[in-house]
Amino acid sequence: MEDKEQKKLLQELEGSDRELGKKMGRLVSIVALSLAFFHLYVAGFGLPGIGSRTFLVIHLILGVVLAFLIFPIKKGLNQKTIPWYDLCLAVLTLGIGIYLINRQTAEAIMSARPTEVDLLVGALFVLIVIEATRRVVGLPLVIIAAIFMGYFFLGQFMPGDFYHNRGDFSRFVYEIVYRSNGIFGTPIYASAQFVFIFILFGAILESTGAGKMFIDLAIRGFGKYKGGPAKASVVASGMMGSISGSSTANAVTTGTFTIPLMKKVGFPSHVAGGVEVAASSSGQFLPPVMGAAAFIMVEFTGIPYYEIIKSAFIPAILAYVGILFMVHFEAGKHNISGMERSEMSSARKLLIRQGYMLVPILILLYYLVIERASVNASAFYTIIAMIVIALFTYRFKERLGRTILYAAILLALTFAMQYLVGYLNQGLVALNDVFGIRVFNNQTIRWRDSIFTMVLGGILVAFLFGIFQRMMKHDKVKSEYGTKELLEGFDTASRNALSIIVACATAGILIGVITTSGLSTKFTRIVIEFSDTIESSLPAFMITDNTQIYIALVLTVFACLLLGLGLPTTATYVVLAAVIAPVLTNLGLPIIVAHLFVLYYGVLADDTPPINLPAYATAGIANAGPIRTGVQGFKYDSAALLLPFMFAINPTILLITDATVLEMAWAVLTAAIGMATFASFIQNYMLTRYNIVERGVAVAAALLFIQSSLMTDIVAIGLFILLVAFQYYKKKKQQRAPEAV
Repeated sequence: MEDKEQKKLLQELEGSDRELGKKMGRLVSIVALSLAFFHLYVAGFGLPGIGSRTFLVIHLILGVVLAFLIFPIKKGLNQKTIPWYDLCLAVLTLGIGIYLINRQTAEAIMSARPTEVDLLVGALFVLIVIEATRRVVGLPLVIIAAIFMGYFFLGQFMPGDFYHNRGDFSRFVYEIVYRSNGIFGTPIYASAQFVFIFILFGAILESTGAGKMFIDLAIRGFGKYKGGPAKASVVASGMMGSISGSSTANAVTTGTFTIPLMKKVGFPSHVAGGVEVAASSSGQFLPPVMGAAAFIMVEFTGIPYYEIIKSAFIPAILAYVGILFMVHFEAGKHNISGMERSEMSSARKLLIRQGYMLVPILILLYYLVIERASVNASAFYTIIAMIVIALFTYRFKERLGRTILYAAILLALTFAMQYLVGYLNQGLVALNDVFGIRVFNNQTIRWRDSIFTMVLGGILVAFLFGIFQRMMKHDKVKSEYGTKELLEGFDTASRNALSIIVACATAGILIGVITTSGLSTKFTRIVIEFSDTIESSLPAFMITDNTQIYIALVLTVFACLLLGLGLPTTATYVVLAAVIAPVLTNLGLPIIVAHLFVLYYGVLADDTPPINLPAYATAGIANAGPIRTGVQGFKYDSAALLLPFMFAINPTILLITDATVLEMAWAVLTAAIGMATFASFIQNYMLTRYNIVERGVAVAAALLFIQSSLMTDIVAIGLFILLVAFQYYKKKKQQRAPEAV
């Protein structure tokens, strides 16, 4: 599947089948590029003389405008241009944005006495945001928002703890639009401040062809083993998913290459698609980006970003271990072999050809983990280095002398900027008087010395790889990376960010309703009372000190899967973090445990049928039914279904306890064995097919591994060893049977 076909498939899956001509396409690109360059500038140099509220308004308004320009009012219209009503909506949205910026310091707003015009504009803005969400994300989130808004206005008619009498129209509009606990609350702040810049990083990295390199490396490393292409798909999707903000985009990008290979070695079409669904979705739980939810988690929890990705790392790896076990047992059950070595690319040639694109990822990890730099600064410096490396490597190989001159000029300009920036700001300030505006100030452009370091480092990496490629006479190099590919990366980033922007805005409405209505303080009590009711109906032998938390966790799983149907991972997490996570923390779970718990099951909901966009994407590639593919995706992800219960009961694997290295290693080992056992239970196979007793032993052992006591671990390991030994005996017996005949 070519790049154009991939983009078309992705657009159709995400709700846009509008194919624009050059003029309208150029208009959309201008808005998309403006949004991307604006965020790159803010990440590198700070706000250009505007307040943080204005920054959020610009972020959301440009995102909504872009949504109306790209997404039609409904699918199937096959529009070749932007209809007049969508252009009017885009202009109206811009007008509302200007109004909100101008009114943010007005006396009526500051004193909580909005005028009738303020209320009218605010109500119209809420409707526009919801319509943009319907087009980009779909109906599920809109329905949830409608239920919450209905609850706000009808609270006086609700029974028991759900009763409230705050359902006033003026209060609703003021709280949701003009204060910081509604649309412009935590979710949209995280989207603007942190999420977008990492989506930009992933889009530019993908535009360099690094995604194909990840896939080829994974195939080279795992392709030869039993069920090799499926294992390679899992690893490649994990690498892509860790930096991607969209499981659907991840599924399309990697599935295009891996699904045909899986089918070639013997995997059925729906199974090949399901493996890709599970692997692509689980990437949203894998650091450093975690489907953009990690950055929103920072705002919800107050925990530093580094601590969040540190806690999420081991569970994310274990989740992929679970999928790999599922693939391995599937391949063993159907005797599916690996690929021939001749079918795989040489790892040495791959690294020669594009190994330089691993450098930006190392730079990003250095700033995030070693330097503990801010998220924005880390992403900004990495993007600068990545662009320089991508632009210069090919040119150093093909045109060494001329490229050295260009590199020297770029270095000189970058070095001189620290001295020129003051004069540039003075020139911009002078424009204020010329045009009668108040836009620029002496801090509009702020230079960072590290930019020169990134440019110099990028040029050195590009030079070394370019010279090395010349020496090796390696001609099979990716086509030249230039301005066109770079701008496509910026354009793609803005398009990919739309679902997160509008979903975060709508999620802000939910949070505003929860806060304003007082539901946030009541919901915990409601869940606890319900858990107590269930616990009181259980027999005495089933009641332990953890029974109530177990019940609450099980209820949370169902709530996560239900609320997450049809929502992007980020939107799912925002809703769950606002509604469900506080319940778990009030029951005694550490805040990071509660939020990672709801995030994991929110990610699992992303590949839960029947509303499952990644499955529709992979089913189209595999020529399989989307529902059947989605069921397989959920099945492959379910190997780690018990993982969040493991770290909820024993948070050692989250690295937040004072456990010793030996205790942490033991916790990780038992968790991995538990998932392997549970995977064998789901597949009804380990070394050979299970009988009913073996399958019962497998699930019993897996459930025992959830407990945090040494005794249950020893019993579980004993059952596991017994199970493996009996399976080995059965397999040997089956192998000897044909020989005896």
